[in-house]
Amino acid sequence: MGMVAAGALGLAGCPSDPRPREVAEGSMDAGARDVVAPATLGDSDGSEQQPPTTGRAAMRAWLAAGSWRRWRCEAAAHPGGGLSPHTLNRICNNGVLANAPEGAPWPVGSASVKELHRVGESDPVVGYAVYLKVREGTEGSSWFWFEYVRPGVTLDPPVPSEADGTVAEGFGDHGAARTVCVSCHQRSGANDSGVTGHGEFVFTRVPAP
Repeated sequence: MGMVAAGALGLAGCPSDPRPREVAEGSMDAGARDVVAPATLGDSDGSEQQPPTTGRAAMRAWLAAGSWRRWRCEAAAHPGGGLSPHTLNRICNNGVLANAPEGAPWPVGSASVKELHRVGESDPVVGYAVYLKVREGTEGSSWFWFEYVRPGVTLDPPVPSEADGTVAEGFGDHGAARTVCVSCHQRSGANDSGVTGHGEFVFTRVPAP
């Protein structure tokens, strides 16, 4: 989203890949649904603890409802660290991620939401990065990734997005979810630029209060 998304995206991430990306008509990167096996969270409308994976409209409605603000959240926004292109941000982990034993593999259902902030805006939260582990495995395709920046807002550094503000959406073996989110979160286990994450795409676990 430190997936975003994020984070973590939650999504901490690297500077967005400037190359063109294929996006299907509708609400998902082309082929995104095809990479998820049955009996996973890969076609979920969302719940208190799990973001939806059924499209950007569902995700934006779920974010607006704000149930994730009751997760384990950082007390305040802070500058991004190390590799993260998300400058001012605040991260929330759901109960599955917050309460899981330390270290990969993370359990299915682990999720983070990262608020993207910009100083000077009447509403300082200008976007979100989200990730959710939808099936067993340690590959990027085991996670659903979403990043959004409010249309008309330019972050520093800039983040390429579609007209509706979507930066990335889908499972992480494809499209911008792979080139933007997974390409950076895969470094979460390395001590890179002074930042050591928690492995398997998770940069940030919010400490218990």
